[in-house]
Amino acid sequence: MSRYFFEGIEIEVPDSVYEPREDSILLANHLKSLKEKNMEVLEMGCGSGLLSIILAKENNVTSVDINPVAIDITKKNAEDNNVSLKIINSNLFDQVESKYNLIIFNPPYLPDSDDIPGNETWADKGTITKFIKEVSNYLKPNGRVLMIVSSLTTEKDVIKEFESLDFTVKVLKTQKIAWETLFLLESKLL
Repeated sequence: MSRYFFEGIEIEVPDSVYEPREDSILLANHLKSLKEKNMEVLEMGCGSGLLSIILAKENNVTSVDINPVAIDITKKNAEDNNVSLKIINSNLFDQVESKYNLIIFNPPYLPDSDDIPGNETWADKGTITKFIKEVSNYLKPNGRVLMIVSSLTTEKDVIKEFESLDFTVKVLKTQKIAWETLFLLESKLL
């Protein structure tokens, strides 16, 4: 178990849960700059709950993860940071019933790598494809998706998948790190 700190938020992260890294921080910094409040927000793949906690300070947040350990630590981290979350154990949208103004997802985009413990659950491009095919069913009118992708995943393929389903896609931010470039995408239905 490790501890992680981000701008006044302290969380615990078990070994079997993805620890916030550059991708999470890229999204976290963008979320802190959002002007909208009181939105219905869904975080898909909440992991340790950092992004949900940031958003829950001024929005109604539902946090989803397939990993029961992630669900448990998100509950604990939310309580420790005095925020309220609705937390659902689900494989993507299987247990989700509501619609949202904003859906965020830092998906399992990394290719197989020996330096990521438990990477078999994180390196699955099929998860990204399934998410994109289903996400429009869970967006309110004028809702949007914020998603992190990587040059290792071929961001152009992810953008094409969104566009093939009548989404407009904008690259909001990029960040070059040693082995890849991260892209923060914003997708909206036409």
